[in-house]
Amino acid sequence: MKQPDDSGPTANTNATGPQSARPRASVSVSASASHTPRRLPVNPRRHKVAPEHRKRVATACNACNVRRVRCSGEHPCRQCQSSSRDCIYPLPVEKVSITRSELEDLKHKVDLYERVLRDTVPAAVSNAVPDSASRQELSDLLGWTASNHDLGSSAVSLAAQTTPTIDAAAHIGRVPPELPQLQYPSIHRQFQQQPPHLHLQAQLSDTRIQEPSYGLSRTHSIQLSHPGATLQNRQDDEENLVSTEGRLLHDPDGYARFLGETSGATFLDYLKEFMTTVLPLAYQSLRPGSDGSAFLSSLGRYQTYDSRPLHDREVDPTWFPTPPEMDSMLSELRYFIQDGNCHWPSGGIYWWGDLSSAPTIPSMERDSTNLRLAKCRHLAFYQTAFAVVSQAMIMPPQDISIDPHLSENYFSRARMLLGNPLDITRFTPNEVSVLTLMGFYLIEMNRRDAAYICVSNAMHISIMHGAHRGWLDESGKRVFWTLYVLDRYLSCLMGRPPTIMDDAIRLPLPCDAPSMPPADGLKAHVQLSRISCHIVCNTYRISPSEDAARPVRSLEGEISMLDEWCLKLPPTVQLASNGLSDDPATCLLHMHYNQLIILTIRPVFFALVKKSFAEKLVSRQCSLSSHPQLPLLKRCIASAEHNIQLARQILLVNHPRKLLQAGLHFIFNAAIVLMLQQLVEDLCPSSRSEKARSLDLDFVIGRFEDESRVGSNYGRDCATVLRDLRVLVQRLPIPVDMSTATRSVNMTQTTTTYDPIANRTHVDMGQQWSDKLTSEALQQPILVDQGHILYNELVSWIDVDWQSNNGYLI
Repeated sequence: MKQPDDSGPTANTNATGPQSARPRASVSVSASASHTPRRLPVNPRRHKVAPEHRKRVATACNACNVRRVRCSGEHPCRQCQSSSRDCIYPLPVEKVSITRSELEDLKHKVDLYERVLRDTVPAAVSNAVPDSASRQELSDLLGWTASNHDLGSSAVSLAAQTTPTIDAAAHIGRVPPELPQLQYPSIHRQFQQQPPHLHLQAQLSDTRIQEPSYGLSRTHSIQLSHPGATLQNRQDDEENLVSTEGRLLHDPDGYARFLGETSGATFLDYLKEFMTTVLPLAYQSLRPGSDGSAFLSSLGRYQTYDSRPLHDREVDPTWFPTPPEMDSMLSELRYFIQDGNCHWPSGGIYWWGDLSSAPTIPSMERDSTNLRLAKCRHLAFYQTAFAVVSQAMIMPPQDISIDPHLSENYFSRARMLLGNPLDITRFTPNEVSVLTLMGFYLIEMNRRDAAYICVSNAMHISIMHGAHRGWLDESGKRVFWTLYVLDRYLSCLMGRPPTIMDDAIRLPLPCDAPSMPPADGLKAHVQLSRISCHIVCNTYRISPSEDAARPVRSLEGEISMLDEWCLKLPPTVQLASNGLSDDPATCLLHMHYNQLIILTIRPVFFALVKKSFAEKLVSRQCSLSSHPQLPLLKRCIASAEHNIQLARQILLVNHPRKLLQAGLHFIFNAAIVLMLQQLVEDLCPSSRSEKARSLDLDFVIGRFEDESRVGSNYGRDCATVLRDLRVLVQRLPIPVDMSTATRSVNMTQTTTTYDPIANRTHVDMGQQWSDKLTSEALQQPILVDQGHILYNELVSWIDVDWQSNNGYLI
């Protein structure tokens, strides 16, 4: 892997030749002993470059240095600016030159002095150094941390502990009560609690301090180590790993939101960086006006408007539809997002509460406004339910007689009835179901940040009332687990830590109960969400476990967890032999399972794409045809294809209802995977035809086109991204054999759009791509040599480490 030339003239410390054999070779030493964090050492394989021949900046910023990529040298550099990172350069350090023998003598003396000082009685140091500031500086250097009192006054002689004597028992009985807690308080307490024979063993083990060697025994040095050494070493190891830090992306309104590694927007930003780098190399005459430029120009931003608030509307919060209308809407909602009106064998994968009967509206003719609000406050759940079903029933082509803001009107009524969610004196566990359903509605309205906050509030209210400890009936238990599922889904969707960790929850899983639907679907959903939390927190290091003894897990380990979950499913939530089910909830559950497989393998998939392109651009060769990770990549592609198949099945079974937001999210990511497959078609060929893949992509884009036709910015933006990305992917393949590529491009490809739903939008876009591509002459890609500005970055893609480091993806 190539290293940016960031060390100046003294970068090559492993130079060979006549000078290296001289007995007094000159070395470069920093005048400052401070260590610059988050920087890697100079690559010893890089040859020395004379200053007049430099093609790189002398000093790279910390971020480019850690990533081994080329730094432009500006403030901020181009890499950091495009990734919205802080661009920090190391402080200039004065350097002096001394002979190697002098350096070795100095290091030997410093080591000797430090070891002797550590062996010195603290009281003697206090007497020898009268200045308190100097004493403090010396104690910090040696790792002595005396708390709540001065070093000199608290220290006592350690001679009784470290000097071997025959009358050991007399000393042992006297020393421990007087021993100052200069290191670890826990070790001091353990020493006080040890029986006399253990004190004797510890004392005798320290007799090695009297030996001629300089320094303490290993046993004694453990007690005198710095209290933060172990933690600091662990933190340094974490920082030295290749970071998975996410992105701070801006939406079209300019609001910045942190989106972690599991977020689709963050992965799309990585794709934009990759394509911005390689597209000009493959097509030298590409101009900004070409197809797909809108996608590339949005680097550092994401296209959706999910930060826009839902404004409160001027509505009467105590108004309700007629009882027949309420019964109809609740029945539709129960079928759509709960248990299929008891027709689904799984019992559904969510439980929101009792939706079987319409509420009774209290009499409020002569009541004041505040009294009316108080009487109807418990009905906020139903107003939220009406908002969800009104949003779900908007179908294209939209009926102009239907109020497009009908669902927002219901949601405003629910918020006005519920009141301030931060007023803890008004909230009870019964209101948790309202906030949970509100979070679901906000997800469906693509207000992900608002949903993240709403679900977090609901979880904290549940914890405040002890719901996580099990003080609930079966209905309350199912509501809590539904809230848990939403919390884990948003954590994965946004790449952020979950609200509560699994170890803090002692609530039993859902179980079957009289007059309630089966619990198999929700129980399986909870178990899958636990695996999702593990993947998000540990595999992607969004909130990694501090357990140092945690076993190292590879990609195969994460996949095996998911496969074990699938094998243990009860028959009611299993798929048929054709990979489908007549239960829409079961189909959506398995779409979630496939999405987690995609999410786990996606970093390796993307690394393979980059490595393949880099090898073709640098050497016109590709060494990945027999790579050990290829079976995992095929598994990722198969999961994407299966998700699109399941989405078609849901639309068939649920006709004329549309996909939930989760289903749209799953097929969007599946389409991205199928497009990336086209970039490595020669390495990982699909078992399906190109026509079948094109039909799948047409289907996905068609669903988002349908969403855009009812006024959804999310649907419009996702359709635009997929169309632009599809054009760019068609441009990017760089085969080694150019003649084969010419023949494949000149072949006419005709596709027809297949849609299993009658009378729905037909999107005929598959026939456009070949015309757009063949209108431009296929060009010979650039052969990137060492003098090219992007050579180091491409080589870093080739040198990618495929293994996992301490269980974390890199």
